[in-house]
Amino acid sequence: MADSGRRSLRLASIATMWLITACSASGAGGPSLFDARERGPAVLVFHGDTALVELPAVARVGQPATVRFTSFAGGCISKDSTQADVAGLTAEVRPYRRDPSRLQPDIVCTADLRLDNNVVELRFAKAGRATVRIVGLAQPGDHPFVLVRELEVTP
Repeated sequence: MADSGRRSLRLASIATMWLITACSASGAGGPSLFDARERGPAVLVFHGDTALVELPAVARVGQPATVRFTSFAGGCISKDSTQADVAGLTAEVRPYRRDPSRLQPDIVCTADLRLDNNVVELRFAKAGRATVRIVGLAQPGDHPFVLVRELEVTP
C-alpha cells in the first residue's frame, strides 16, 4: 500500500515537471510558449460553418443593445478581446484571436475545434435602421469576412 502511494506521488511529480517543460519553449524556467502570441482577427467562418449571431430586433436610443456571436478557435489558438465602434447608425465589431507567433519543433497543438462566445454592447445615439458589421476571417485561407445584421433603433 505504501509503495502504491509513493508511486502515485512520483508519477504526479513527473507529470507536473513534464507540463512545466511542455508549456515552456526553452524548458523549465524558460519563456512560455504562450508568451509569444500574435493578435489577429477572429475566425467567423470555418469550412463553410458560419458564426451564430444574436441581437435584438429593436433597441432604444442610448440604451445598450447586446450582441452575442460565436467565433472559431482551438489548439494553440485562443480568444482575445473584442472591439466595437459605433458611428451614427453603423456599428463595427472586431473580435480578435491569439495565435502563437512561433512554435518550437517539439511543440504540438491539438486539432480540436472550439466555439468561443463573444458579447458586446452597442449604443446608438439616433433612431433609424442600424447596421451591425462583425469583421473577421473565413477559413481555410484566412480570407476577410464580414457578417452583417440590422436592427431598428427607436427614440
